[in-house]
Amino acid sequence: MKMPSNGTAKDIRHYTGALIVFFLIVGIMLYLSTYSVPTENRDIITTLVGMTAASLAMVISSITGRNPDDLEEAKKKIVSLESRIDLLVSQKDSLEHMIIKMQEDSIDKLSLMSTFYIDDLRKNVKKDEKNN
Repeated sequence: MKMPSNGTAKDIRHYTGALIVFFLIVGIMLYLSTYSVPTENRDIITTLVGMTAASLAMVISSITGRNPDDLEEAKKKIVSLESRIDLLVSQKDSLEHMIIKMQEDSIDKLSLMSTFYIDDLRKNVKKDEKNN
């Protein structure tokens, strides 16, 4: 049987491994509650149980579907998107400034053109009055 290659197989392996570690910890706890450990092996057993129990947080997060790598990847993506947003906002501000400048220039040119037109009309009216 061919395993899927889109990350589902990796999730299945993580989930299965997490369940095995969880049941291993439960089994050790049951064993230690029924049988006593000899004093010459007590330090080794407590060290091994402590190390195994320390991985319980990762086991639970893997069983519930929370992956710390996914969280870090999401944080990096958020930072990247925030920088893109900042860039887009600055470009938008620049375009707004260009449009405002273009509008001001257009208004100045139109008002200057209309002033010349009105002046020409006045000159023509004065010429007509002189000719009449």
